[in-house]
Amino acid sequence: MGNDELKKRVELLSNAKKSFFCFTRDIFSKSMPNFVCGRYVEETCNYLFKYDRTMRIAARSHFKSVSFYAFVMYLIMFRGMTEDLDIRYFSCNERMAGEHIQKIKTCIRKNPFFDELIDLKLTAENVASFTWNRKNIINIRPHGVLSFTRGTKADIILCDDLLSDPSDLLYPTVILKINDIFRSVILESLRPGGEIHVIGSPISLADIYYIPEVQKEFHASFYPAIIKDKDGNEVPQWPEFYTLEQIKSKVSVMGEKIFAAEMMLEPYYSTESYFNKEQLRKDIVNPQLRNLKLTENFFTTDLVVAGYDVGKEKNPAEFQVFQIKNGKAIMIHRKEFKKIPYYTGKPYDPLHPSQVEYIREAIMKFCIDKIFYDATRGELEGARECGYLTPHFIPVIFTYKMKSQIATDFGKVVINKQIEILDDEEMLNSICSVTNDFVSVTSSTGAHGDAFWACAMALIGFNAFDASSKQGSEIRLGGKSIFEEDKIPKGF
Repeated sequence: MGNDELKKRVELLSNAKKSFFCFTRDIFSKSMPNFVCGRYVEETCNYLFKYDRTMRIAARSHFKSVSFYAFVMYLIMFRGMTEDLDIRYFSCNERMAGEHIQKIKTCIRKNPFFDELIDLKLTAENVASFTWNRKNIINIRPHGVLSFTRGTKADIILCDDLLSDPSDLLYPTVILKINDIFRSVILESLRPGGEIHVIGSPISLADIYYIPEVQKEFHASFYPAIIKDKDGNEVPQWPEFYTLEQIKSKVSVMGEKIFAAEMMLEPYYSTESYFNKEQLRKDIVNPQLRNLKLTENFFTTDLVVAGYDVGKEKNPAEFQVFQIKNGKAIMIHRKEFKKIPYYTGKPYDPLHPSQVEYIREAIMKFCIDKIFYDATRGELEGARECGYLTPHFIPVIFTYKMKSQIATDFGKVVINKQIEILDDEEMLNSICSVTNDFVSVTSSTGAHGDAFWACAMALIGFNAFDASSKQGSEIRLGGKSIFEEDKIPKGF
């Protein structure tokens, strides 16, 4: 190697050490034939290099995993020369994490700048251990998020699509479990001063990417495949790699739902939501409405109906009251019961209310005619047998047929703009957490569809009050509850 060539190499390595983008463009690119750069790659590299805690949500095939491969090689080249490094690579399962480590090892083997790096686990496929000087060791270990348990702390943690299992869509309960593991185990596995970086695609609004407490710990950024330029025209996020036509052609291959989730970063389950929140806000939310207090006297000769979704222990119960006026159902009161007993059989106590006693008080205060409540699991049977439930309470047992019917009726009322609801973000999130299969997906804020079903049940009284008052027993279309764990609708 001549002096000029040596000088250029030294300058290149010096620039690469100062800039992760320069390293990616000038050194890592040797590992991948036809590597494509551009503004998007530069922005991603600078973002990853600048912050110790990043959370990047990006479109499929948009320099996600590859950015991690390049980052690991940067760490090996410049930090691994003088210090030991323990790098943990997390994915949805250990097999996927191991495959990513295999690809890193392949990139290293192909790169001439790493010819002198010693592979200490040459025959191993899913783990890696390297050294430049046989003194400082760089270990890279794979982990599946659900199988990970506490162990020694790591210097670097990389989380690659924790929520995306290519073999299966994750159920909401699994998503929540992953969230808990991430917060209570993975974050605690980082050494003081260490780095943690997260990349992925959204599955639902319950994802770790949307939890406010988690976002505060990270520098979060979203990179959909299509963005708008300063003139409002659609352009590709990474034009050097994809044209706009190439991206849009994926819709016919992937399908609209998957395209929306994986290319445009619309949470997969939210694309299946029965209602669109912004459309509800536009069509039926009335910011002028006020949530009347129970201490206020509200007298009316209009029909007043209510819906009462009896929550499980881990989900709040929801109670909604509507005045039927001028052909519209207008919400006048909403109450969420969190960790409040179902009933006590004692007079109403405003300081320590139970759900049934609160609703009995609301009957008098708001002139309620009928209350349709979820009797599927029988939480209130004891209250009924003891006579605590007045004739205003009409039980509704949820079968799939019943849920389909009242959800459809709810939708018609919304389309016809025959309903006005409070401007309440928590309630809107709850309403929009119900999918087209009538499954309630728990969001990061705890919304679980309770407001959806309370509203839908109240509208039984709006849509078919005469029939329901005369034939209340017909509403109770018996059958097992579809809330049972083994009854999640097919296709969820």
